[in-house]
Amino acid sequence: MITSRGKIIGLLSLAFLLRAGYGISLPKALILPDAGSFDTIAWNVASVGRYASLEGPTSYRTPPYVFFLALIYKMGGHHYLLARLAQALMGTALVWLLMRIACQLRWSGETRWMVGGIAAVYPFFVYYENQLIADAFITFWLVGSLSLTLYWKRHFSSGWRAASCAFAYSIVNLAKGIFAPIFFSILAMEFIFSLRERDRVRRWKAMGFALLIFTIFPFLWALRNKCVLGRFCIDTHGGRTAAITIIFHDALKSGSVDAIFVQHPMRKAADLLNEADQDAYYFAQVKQYIAHNPRLYAMQSLNRLKDLWRFYPRQDIEFRENRKLLTVVSLVTEPFLILAGFFGLWKERGRWRELYPFYAAILFTTASYALVTGQMRYRLPLMPIMILFASYAVFSSKNRTPDH
Repeated sequence: MITSRGKIIGLLSLAFLLRAGYGISLPKALILPDAGSFDTIAWNVASVGRYASLEGPTSYRTPPYVFFLALIYKMGGHHYLLARLAQALMGTALVWLLMRIACQLRWSGETRWMVGGIAAVYPFFVYYENQLIADAFITFWLVGSLSLTLYWKRHFSSGWRAASCAFAYSIVNLAKGIFAPIFFSILAMEFIFSLRERDRVRRWKAMGFALLIFTIFPFLWALRNKCVLGRFCIDTHGGRTAAITIIFHDALKSGSVDAIFVQHPMRKAADLLNEADQDAYYFAQVKQYIAHNPRLYAMQSLNRLKDLWRFYPRQDIEFRENRKLLTVVSLVTEPFLILAGFFGLWKERGRWRELYPFYAAILFTTASYALVTGQMRYRLPLMPIMILFASYAVFSSKNRTPDH
């Protein structure tokens, strides 16, 4: 007879083998363009101890995923397969984390197994966990942060739980700054809830400790950038990205942005500046553009919102992977997970005091990407939430807890 532990080991083994098998089948090369910058900085950290790109000291990519890659390179050399296998282990841990969250929420056994089963074979997890970019890393840490939030909320005055939760949010926020509002919304909501609690002073101390842990790492990194690059900032990537996706929105959609941007006076003016000043210059240009074109910017943002939550890839552009295959895979998974996921979130609205971090993650992440850049790829950190609540929706009749 197979025990529950045996079933879990079997499921996690399946998850790892799928990811490792796909990774082994890939060429020994970087596949996505963004991977080049992560790889270069990580190898410089691992080989010569310098946080630098080919041009010199940089903050174009922030440390969490770069240090993760650098650690792998330091231990095993500059081998992409080793990094992919490490990310396969991380993806396997993500499956376990999602099942743990379903357990923390006291959902039925059927729901937990459906969560684990979908997460184990979800094709876009398997794909992005084999790309040397930060997306899968961010997804793992966001899910870990949400699990630790539930753990903290069980005993909110605990300093240890506060610290562990804040540390996880600090990592995911330093990896990509759009996630900071999730953590701040948790502090705000819990402060309001604590006003009627007898141990509110202890809760406030725990929240203060959490805020310190959350801010110390981004602060130290920004201080490093002030010393090295001359500007107190977290990264130097956002300005250029915002300029391309907002000012050159139509050219980006038509696929002609590279040819236009490289010859544009804005790009030529930015090239005369150092990396940090380039970022500030691009942001200034974006703010000016939005101020002069508010209605156009609003329409663009709606278009980005649509692209972020679309069910299948755009059919007017080519992909490195087979476009028809991507479309078929997307239509098999995305409509169900997204529609059933939002339905499950709606059905569980009665537990909002416990589940609001999940709602906040969807709201703030969606808003951030709609305002700047919207692609299907960028919703990857939210798909674990969709998997959780789609599974809940399927077995909702068996998920009646005392909270209901």
